[in-house]
Amino acid sequence: MTTLDSFFQTEAEIPAHPRLRTWKKALAEPGVTAQLELLLPAPALGLGHVEMLLSFNRNGQALEPESMAWNDDLNAGLIKLGVRAVDAAQEAERFALGFRAAFHNAAIEYGDGQVNVALVDLISDSDLLSYPELADVLRHCAMPQPSRASKADDACRQMLADAIAARAHELTHGLGYRQEEAKPILLQALSRYMDRRFSVSRRRGLGLL
Repeated sequence: MTTLDSFFQTEAEIPAHPRLRTWKKALAEPGVTAQLELLLPAPALGLGHVEMLLSFNRNGQALEPESMAWNDDLNAGLIKLGVRAVDAAQEAERFALGFRAAFHNAAIEYGDGQVNVALVDLISDSDLLSYPELADVLRHCAMPQPSRASKADDACRQMLADAIAARAHELTHGLGYRQEEAKPILLQALSRYMDRRFSVSRRRGLGLL
């Protein structure tokens, strides 16, 4: 029976979700590896039905894959466990989805409108515009210039920059990509996120761009 004392005796460092505890134990076994694949819905259905398919392999033998709805906490846990996506394109999609959770705290504190302004300002004021995948999206994300005298604007922008840096760190340290491998993944992820946030492809499909 679970008791009050048992909650205080539980190790604080264990993964929060039971699935992660199971996966961590499995990956600790010799010869066991895992890969993540995302099953994306048709564009018309949006991103509310993304499935995560986790496939394990033991000494070259494929095991029964495990499927679940997209979950930000499970994704973060898999990154900590070093589980990569099946390829670079899927990794970019995974991190594009991850940016929603990464920017959540900034949105709570400053609101979506301010986050929109700060994101465009942050990217515009960096060398990210030298990369075509982002430049093409950003030219359709025109926003009013934020007041650089506002401390709130600066704080929001810094929160977003820190969140992007944390994702870069996940790619290189959590998943072990070399920086030159990680850079195009991060750029594609941010481009896809911005495209969806500002409905760029959607507006283009409707003939509005």
